Amino acid sequence: MKKARNPVKATQTALDIVNALREHENLGVTKLAETLDISKSAAHCHLSTLREYGYVVKEADKYRLGLQFIDVAHHVRNKFEIYDLVRDEIDKLAEESRELVLFTVEEQNQGICLHKAEGEHAVQTELYVGYRNDLYHTAVGKAILANKTEEKLLEYLDEVELEARTKFTITSEEQLREELAEIRESGFAYNREETIHGLKGVGVPIKRQNGGVYGAISVIGPTSRMDEERLEQLSQMVYRTVNVIEINATSL
Repeated sequence: MKKARNPVKATQTALDIVNALREHENLGVTKLAETLDISKSAAHCHLSTLREYGYVVKEADKYRLGLQFIDVAHHVRNKFEIYDLVRDEIDKLAEESRELVLFTVEEQNQGICLHKAEGEHAVQTELYVGYRNDLYHTAVGKAILANKTEEKLLEYLDEVELEARTKFTITSEEQLREELAEIRESGFAYNREETIHGLKGVGVPIKRQNGGVYGAISVIGPTSRMDEERLEQLSQMVYRTVNVIEINATSL
């Protein structure tokens, strides 16, 4: 993620407070000031302002994040042009596959989960709506990367370090490019334990008519039942779902 050229200190502090409350759930003024290494008066002023706008709530002598964030998140997600269409189809896919299904879009070189649906046998993971992940080691991420122009792919590779998440993670630009070429050819992207040991998945991009992608859909499951035959079966399920979404998206 690019850093601001001329960051505004007050804005940074306010966002640091939001992130601290997100991590610690609730904090008093003194503890918050110590955590962020700011004065108690500065912490109090920022908290009072955030509280005025509903982004922070005070309970007894501690502060927590307010439900205003849910309203903002709901607004942002629903502004995504095909969200309702994707949500309905993903829910159907989760029921059919009985696995965990995700819809992911790209924002600032990261994949953001916009919808998650759990089938009958869905594996339980840390993934949630709003969860961020690097693109290069996930099925949905590689599906998105494979559809970038060479110029945009170069920009991405210049800004992102290919770090190992597991022993299976691709950390070589040459190897990643080879796999992206295969994805462009086949239309399917795979994650073979590259993000989390014991998890495999398949991803397919949702393409726009005028080029580029809306995002990608993936189905994820444990390696114990994700052999090549099962991955192929799921690939076709995801493909059919994406096909329906792309066709219906033309009428939006």
